[in-house]
Amino acid sequence: MNGPQNFIDRMLEVENLTDTLEDDDADFLLNWGVAQLKGRLISINDSDAAGKYTNELIGFMRTVNQIAGDLENIQPDKLAQLAEFRQKALGRGQALGAETYGEALDRLGTMTPRQALEYLLQINLKER
Repeated sequence: MNGPQNFIDRMLEVENLTDTLEDDDADFLLNWGVAQLKGRLISINDSDAAGKYTNELIGFMRTVNQIAGDLENIQPDKLAQLAEFRQKALGRGQALGAETYGEALDRLGTMTPRQALEYLLQINLKER
């Protein structure tokens, strides 16, 4: 398998991974993503599986970026997409709690982008 750094570099080269965030918040999300990759790639010995995981994580992070960077205009379908990517990239086991899309929208409406990032990286969403 290619070393973890190849997959980290690939993630860091994705232009729209943090494009809606201010620099400090973008760094926060990127550092979180790098830590996730390093932790997970240790147990993956196959390049294809590592690439698949990297793509799933990038999809999750891209959706977090889109939501946290535009808190005024969040659509429930974007939360559904986030939940789907979360399941693929992280599984439900890492989520701290479960909230409906409506509960999440209400909470996100009162948050700063950094608070939203922290919340979105931890929450497990459910439709009802």
